[in-house]
Amino acid sequence: MLICGCGNEGKKITYDIIIPDERIFTFEDLEEIGFKKNRQYDVSKLEGAKEAWNGFWSPDKKQKEYELRFYPSHSVAVASGESFAEEVTGKDAKLKKSEVTWQEGIKDRRQIIGREGGSRNSVGPKHGNYAIFANIVMLCEGPEELSLEVCWKLIAALKSKD
Repeated sequence: MLICGCGNEGKKITYDIIIPDERIFTFEDLEEIGFKKNRQYDVSKLEGAKEAWNGFWSPDKKQKEYELRFYPSHSVAVASGESFAEEVTGKDAKLKKSEVTWQEGIKDRRQIIGREGGSRNSVGPKHGNYAIFANIVMLCEGPEELSLEVCWKLIAALKSKD
């Protein structure tokens, strides 16, 4: 699956959403590249997941929020984690507890996006897209057209880690 966004010079840049890699990452690997944890989630009802975290990382000195879900392998991350990620990202993201399959951390996936009808604040998704790299499902902050680039910055940092 591919998604396109615009680069600095108006060129189309294509990012994969599913990036196979047989390495098994842990949260400690993310901490080694400067990822800061905010909270750990209970994954007892997140099918196949070993752990999940909400936290921050600063690519290009701009802090971005991520939700990272760790699985035992890439194949399990795709098979078990993709539908959960699709459900809470993008313009059709489900943002109410009554709508989502995995309710843990739902408040962290929302953000105020402005006024609705001039009187009330409107709530929208914090994570515009997701990526699955190796054994990690990443929900990345930003509008749908930019958040995959945010994911890819973290993926690039992990790819260069050795």
